[in-house]
Amino acid sequence: MRLERLSSKNNYLFDKAYHLYQNSFPVEERRDDFEQQRVLKKEDYHFDLIMDGEIFLGVMLYWELENLVFLEHFTTLPEVRGKGIGKQALDLLKSKGKNILLEIEPPVDEMTERRYGFYKRNGFFMNPFYHIQAKYHLGDEDYELKIMSYPRLLTDEEYRSFYEYMTREIGIQPSLSSDVTIRKFEEGDDLDQIAKLIYLTDPYVYPNWFDSIEDGIKVLREMINLPTLYHKDNLTLAVMPNGFIAGLVASKQAPFVEEEKYLSEAFKRAGITEDHRTAEVFNAYYAKMGDESDGYYIANVSVDPDYRKRGIAAKLVSAVIEGKGCCSLECVIANPGSWRLYQRLGFRIAYEYPGVHDVPCYKMYLKK
Repeated sequence: MRLERLSSKNNYLFDKAYHLYQNSFPVEERRDDFEQQRVLKKEDYHFDLIMDGEIFLGVMLYWELENLVFLEHFTTLPEVRGKGIGKQALDLLKSKGKNILLEIEPPVDEMTERRYGFYKRNGFFMNPFYHIQAKYHLGDEDYELKIMSYPRLLTDEEYRSFYEYMTREIGIQPSLSSDVTIRKFEEGDDLDQIAKLIYLTDPYVYPNWFDSIEDGIKVLREMINLPTLYHKDNLTLAVMPNGFIAGLVASKQAPFVEEEKYLSEAFKRAGITEDHRTAEVFNAYYAKMGDESDGYYIANVSVDPDYRKRGIAAKLVSAVIEGKGCCSLECVIANPGSWRLYQRLGFRIAYEYPGVHDVPCYKMYLKK
């Protein structure tokens, strides 16, 4: 028996192999045709046929890195199951001499217990990590699986390294909306809509700073015309064909210094009464934004609720970081959709820290 990587020489078996893949895994656990074609071009990705002479028996789809193999999909033809083919195929993978990782459903019923038992008998260990499968489709819900590894348990560092690679390479790539224009602020742009988008970027700051979203929009609108982080020069917009501003990024080269007096001036110009909350927000939020000694800082990313899940955030951030060196941002841990998007764009989690109102956040960096 042997593992034979898909190539032009055996491509006549692809339809049969791909049909087996599609019929062995539910939709949420496999790629669509477009994504499958994308990963087939990756050097790390193997679409291997399990062969006995000239007889096709099954498939092993895996990612092979320097120190590990991630067995993503593994199945045999129904008529050869229970005949030891699976064990022999696993032995071929083990012969590479690398750590092997795979995902399984938690063993909670007869089928999942049987699958767990198979890998356990073959020397795999169940790891304790809380693990979310890479997303194969835009909008997928979180799908919790367990990680098994051979020939030993993974260290925390090994798992984190694998998870970052998985999120960046294995899951669906960020979709870039084709019907939106990314550009800098222009005179005549809708300041109220821009201020609303800024307000929506952080539900832990702005609702606690202002008495209403209407007050917030009035003050933030004035900040766009003052030397603040939200000054028009620091805004990158996503504009739809009809002129509607569907998203924005507020960003700036570090280091920089924010000044509380301009926040107070914005309240004055907006005709909104300022109180102690401004000083609290400034000290906990704005005063810390320019602390980076170098690099490009991404402060706010926002997409209008009616325009989400169209790839607008991905296109905005991609445009902003293009040509930059080191970039940094913060993201609330409770918003996994955001920080996983940033991971897919190349950002890595550096550390966790308590944000405003002690909300747990990640500090993330992109270093090119």
